Amino acid sequence: MNKLPTVIIIGRPNVGKSTLFNRIVGFRQAVTSRESGTTRDRVIAKASWDNKPFILVDTAGLLASYYGVRYPEIEKQAQEQIKTALSEADTILFVVDARSNIVPEDKEVARLVRKYGKKTVLIFNKADNLKLEEEAELLDKLGFENYFAISSISGRRSGQLLDLITKDFADAVETADEPTKITIVGRPNVGKSTLFNALAGSRFAIVSDVPGTTRDSLKVEASLRSGEKSNLFEFIDTAGLRRRGKIKPGIEKFSVIRSYESILKSDIVLVVADAAEGITRGDAHLVELAQTMKKKVIVVLNKIDLLKNQSAGEIKDLNRFKFLAKLPVIAVSAKNRENLNLLSEFLLRD
Repeated sequence: MNKLPTVIIIGRPNVGKSTLFNRIVGFRQAVTSRESGTTRDRVIAKASWDNKPFILVDTAGLLASYYGVRYPEIEKQAQEQIKTALSEADTILFVVDARSNIVPEDKEVARLVRKYGKKTVLIFNKADNLKLEEEAELLDKLGFENYFAISSISGRRSGQLLDLITKDFADAVETADEPTKITIVGRPNVGKSTLFNALAGSRFAIVSDVPGTTRDSLKVEASLRSGEKSNLFEFIDTAGLRRRGKIKPGIEKFSVIRSYESILKSDIVLVVADAAEGITRGDAHLVELAQTMKKKVIVVLNKIDLLKNQSAGEIKDLNRFKFLAKLPVIAVSAKNRENLNLLSEFLLRD
């Protein structure tokens, strides 16, 4: 199958990158907020315009420095994700704010973009009316030949932008069946993103001990193979899910909504629990949630590398919830890739 062209969205924080991403994809996949640094991972989705499909990638806001950043180790990984996305891109949408002059941070982004030598369109976003469009024409174009003023929040001129982006893209062709959709859910810090990266075969999701690191539901297609069997899967990483009473309004609330939506759209749900902590009521609740949505559930006991003897007897409350005994339970260490072959074999049975 021919590789689809990849379009990435880049810019400094708070210029509307995720809003533009959602506008092009056609629904709210990326979490948006006025809080700087809302997007951390690469958010990837298939998009199409005029029967021309492509891959769209949203990225974190580019920072020149981590000074004053609350979690510098997370931000460092986010910035590395931007460079990975740039290296894989065919087209770059470089977003600036049409309502303000070009700032030094925009010039830093421009310098980085030029290093990669990719086709680039400078987007003057937040041009919500004709007056702002005309004012954008007077702004510094930073040396880029292709530029466009739009309003991603209202959709103003977004169709014309997509005409420009996809002008040389190929029309869609008939494809095989859709991949099996697998959503990975669990409480914060049980190792969902580590498992996601291991199954995807690449470091797509940022991994950190800080609760709430993952905010968007991340998707990636990858093939699993076991012996003669192989199949294409769409793996979906989600934000950590806590009891409803502990969910904070704002970013976390929207992240949880995305997680629920991902479960609803999936074929299989992997409920990840921390083997070193044991089975909790929160783990059981997530299993019940997926079953309520009539999804096939597999319980993944992660972090067995932290068990002294790596035995089932060390897992606290393993048999506390009787209904879990009817489900397949697979113990792994996503960090060390231990027993992932057993999980792959199970996923390939259907």
